[in-house]
Amino acid sequence: MLRRDFLSVAGAAVVGARAARSSILIRLDGGASHVDSFDPKAASSPFRAIRTSVPGIHICEHLPLTARLAHKYTIVRSMCSGDTNHERASAILRPTATAMVAVAGLADSRYGATPMGREFLKARRMIAAGASQVTVSGGRLRWDTHRDNFPRLRDELLPELDRAFSALIDDLDASGLLATTLVVMTGEFGRTPAVNEAGGRDHHSGAWSAVVAGAGLAGGRVIGATDRYGNEVTDAAVTPRDLLKAMTHIMQGVPAGVLA
Repeated sequence: MLRRDFLSVAGAAVVGARAARSSILIRLDGGASHVDSFDPKAASSPFRAIRTSVPGIHICEHLPLTARLAHKYTIVRSMCSGDTNHERASAILRPTATAMVAVAGLADSRYGATPMGREFLKARRMIAAGASQVTVSGGRLRWDTHRDNFPRLRDELLPELDRAFSALIDDLDASGLLATTLVVMTGEFGRTPAVNEAGGRDHHSGAWSAVVAGAGLAGGRVIGATDRYGNEVTDAAVTPRDLLKAMTHIMQGVPAGVLA
């Protein structure tokens, strides 16, 4: 896919339909390692790639619950930019405002009793209560894995994300809210395929992944591709501004022709 095709696909979901009523932006602050999660690379990661609910699509073995829902979301594996500064890179997708709604009873075992789980559950409750725009972050720079990348992902970050994200998508879908809620999950950049001396991965803006679901978008798809190491985009480069533009048009209900 070319970049314009990505925008057209994003817009196609709203042709002849109403604009999405709400959105959830899940920020993997610090920059999640794409080669250890949604773009698994045997040449760069010790983690095994597993099958998903969609034939031909594989993600990391530490995201088994999320793998079962691949038919409900799209993976954009060709995110890229030229900035590895946390503040500048994350500012592009930072919302201008977030609707705040009082939320009670933040406890649900499906999401997990972790800060990440509580944040995802809070987002779901806020959407149900009428919030139009919610931002989720599991903690400042939690995904900034400059050291101990593999044990942190294996034992903490990926299991927490797997449980919380899968619960959110299932919950929104079961309640009928997924059809009118745009869900976007991304870091501000990715991590280097090469491992540093501290067993970590450093900042990498040449390639990373985003996950998009809801608002009438078709699931079970992969957009774009990276090389065998996950070092650079080889097909359908998508910048954060492209993603933001697509998100904005989906929220406005703009037809595909305007996005092409």
